[in-house]
Parts: sequence; structure tokens; C-alpha cells
Amino acid sequence: MPSRYELDLLAKDGRKVSVEVNASVIDYEGKPAIMSIFRDITERKKAEYVLQEKIKAETMNLEKSKFLANMSHELRTPLNAVIGFSEMLMLGTFGTLNEKQTKYVDNITSSGKHLLDVINDILDLSKIEAGRMELQPKEFDVPSTIEEVNMLLASMTVKKRIDISTDLADNTIVIEADKTKFKQVLYNLLSNSLKFTPNNGTVVVSANVKDEMLYVSVKDSGMGIAKEDIGAIFSPFRQLEEMSSKVQQGTGLGLTLVKRFVEMHGGEIWVDSEIGKGSTFTFTMPLKSDIE
Repeated sequence: MPSRYELDLLAKDGRKVSVEVNASVIDYEGKPAIMSIFRDITERKKAEYVLQEKIKAETMNLEKSKFLANMSHELRTPLNAVIGFSEMLMLGTFGTLNEKQTKYVDNITSSGKHLLDVINDILDLSKIEAGRMELQPKEFDVPSTIEEVNMLLASMTVKKRIDISTDLADNTIVIEADKTKFKQVLYNLLSNSLKFTPNNGTVVVSANVKDEMLYVSVKDSGMGIAKEDIGAIFSPFRQLEEMSSKVQQGTGLGLTLVKRFVEMHGGEIWVDSEIGKGSTFTFTMPLKSDIE
């Protein structure tokens, strides 16, 4: 009966060689003998190893995403309570606060909201990686949505005395997309521009339509990004040292989520930037959604 098995052998040059051995008993000049055929399967074994490692990594990544999603839910519940009660204290629900108490409670509220934003970013990314993020497309007006996002960032704009303006090719642009995710994309891009633009700078949001695609750009007069760093800014948990050393650090997930949300809609995003000359982030989305 033929027998087949695998062996790892050492070649003369020191390389490890994987071989498949097929052995069978034959009659050789009237006597039983074993005939063996050796076949080099080194490349096949390498390919199998790479595939196994890929499957293992994907499985671990899925488990990580599930863990992060569960942990984020567990953290949000008590954190919302902290924020809620601190806001009630600020409103004087439990009595009037003195100046020092007001300052401390305000710090609790702002820190809690920042932490909640961090948790929400982690939750969103884990949902995307686990394939559980769903879009809810509907028609909405682009110009008014841009204005809504601008208003959300009004306090930062006023504080830094930054002139934020809009440049619309058409005041009646309508798109079919997930409005919440669209606003999140624009909010992240605008807040980044405001963070990294010095006082008295400028930020311009422009929108136009070409070949059934919406093009939205956020251009700022900020510090700019070095060419060698541009490829890393959309990677998760990555922050540019020049930027993170000058502003409050976050998770490094904002631009990662922006890219994922844009791509989920069938669009693209890119950045044009140069140190000392500001940055322009541009993303596209189809006017009509093909998401069922």
C-alpha cells in the first residue's frame, strides 16, 4: 500500500525544505523494496502558513472589535450619568455654586464629553470592522447641512477668531446619503482644520457637483502636513507629532472614521497639503445611493 507523508529537510545551503514523500512497496529483482518519490512543497507550505496567519489575524481582529463594542457600551452608560448630573449642577438644580465649584464642574462636564466622543469613535470603528455598521440613506439639502455643522463649531470659531466661509457652486444641491454620517465626516474635517489653524486664520468649505458626484472640500490656512506624513493620516491611532504636540490629543480615529464613512457611501477622500501652506481635504459621494 502506498504511504504519503511530509518532512522538513535541511538543504546543503542551510535552507529548510518541505517535501512530500510518496512511498510504496515494489518488487525489485524478486525482492520487496521501498520506492520513494520526493516532491518539493516548500512554496505551498509557505502559502498555507500565510493563509493560516491571515485567518488567525482576521479572527483576532473580529474578537477585538466585538470586545471594544461591548466595552464602549458598558462605559457610555455611567459616563452619560456623570455628564448629566454635572450639567444639572451647572444649572443650579441642587443649589447655587460658587466660582471655584463652577469651574471644577465645568471641567468635569467638558472632560466627560471629550471622553464620550473618544468612546463613540472607538464604538463606530469597531462596528465598521465587525461589519455591523449600517447606513440609513435619505435625501437632504447639502448647503443647509453644511451650515448646521458650521453652527456646531461656532464657539471654536469665535474663540480662535477664525473666518469660516462657504463657497457653493449651487445653493440647491441635494444628495441621497446617510445624513448623520455625512455630518460626522464634515464635522471631523472642519474641527481638525479649526484645531490646526492659528488664531485669525481662515477655513473655506466648498461644494460642487460633477458627473453625478458631490465634491466637498475643506481648505484651511493652518500649519500644513509634510508630504511624507500624508499617507499615515487616515490610519487608525496615528497622529502627526507636529500636530499632537500643540493641541489636545484624541484617539487618532477621527480621520480614519471619515475615510471609512466616505468609502461606505462609494466615495473617495484625499488631501493636498504642504508645510506652512495649509491643507485641503476633499471627499466625494454619489448623489444617488445604491445602498438598499
